[in-house]
Amino acid sequence: RRPSVTQALALSAVGAHALAPSSPHRVLAVGETLFDSLPNGVYLGGAPLNVAVHCSQLGAVASYASAVGDDQLGRDARRRLETAGVDTTLIQTRAELETGFVTCIIDACGDATYEIAHPSAWDDIHAEPALLSAARSFDACVHGSLALRGEGSAATIRGIAGESAKRVFDVNLRPLPDGVEARDLVEPLLAGCYVVKMNEDELAIVQQWWGLDATAGLADALRQLNERIGATYLVVTRGGDGAALVDRESGTVVESPGVAVDVVDTVGSGDSFTARLLCGLLDGEAPGEALAAATALGSWVATRAGATPKHD
Repeated sequence: RRPSVTQALALSAVGAHALAPSSPHRVLAVGETLFDSLPNGVYLGGAPLNVAVHCSQLGAVASYASAVGDDQLGRDARRRLETAGVDTTLIQTRAELETGFVTCIIDACGDATYEIAHPSAWDDIHAEPALLSAARSFDACVHGSLALRGEGSAATIRGIAGESAKRVFDVNLRPLPDGVEARDLVEPLLAGCYVVKMNEDELAIVQQWWGLDATAGLADALRQLNERIGATYLVVTRGGDGAALVDRESGTVVESPGVAVDVVDTVGSGDSFTARLLCGLLDGEAPGEALAAATALGSWVATRAGATPKHD
């Protein structure tokens, strides 16, 4: 039996505030900076950006690397991130490009689809020395797949991948420009990760890439895929049905049940999940414990408007 809404909110509060590491972990997130135009307002977003904000709220030292235009939206993005406690010194400015913008359409179930402006400043993040140095020195680096659509940013993320001690890859497939294939961008970066996260639809797509058994049960599917990927933790989120994780070292699969909540929108829910999972694992929580707390926090965020509501 799933927890009630009241229990879910209590669980998410525990998930958000239970972390108390002796010294804050340092998390670098890299990727798109954009504004989501939602039915109820315009919100600063981008999956790695959202992860950085949630990590900051969870007590980590969070830094964000991206690129914005020399425009009001870019300046506003920096200001909002700084207000949220995220270091912005690694955000670059591209005067010839505009800050990213997305039209986000929420359906009757609260699920989001996206129309993403192209090109945008975040398509051209440069591998500046300060960014590569941060990748080497931070405890973990988080990126997704959307910023791989621009060759400038893709080359930078590939460079960071070779420098990071623990890399988190949220596959997070989004619409790409014509002629750009997701597999060409994603597959080369799946190897060597600390955490690879995807949802059930993305799991099916990646299984198809490699001809894996699409009829396998969840536990077998995770083990089979991670034999190819070799992530320390391969995680699949399942919407209202929770999440599951396979531990490379033991081969153990742990699951966290879904939390029943009244969904406002799902924007940012998966990003808060990623942040809580990573912070928990870095803090030495057992994988099952970190997964449960991440599921609870992600469920709570879905009850709020926008991607980075302030943790209660």
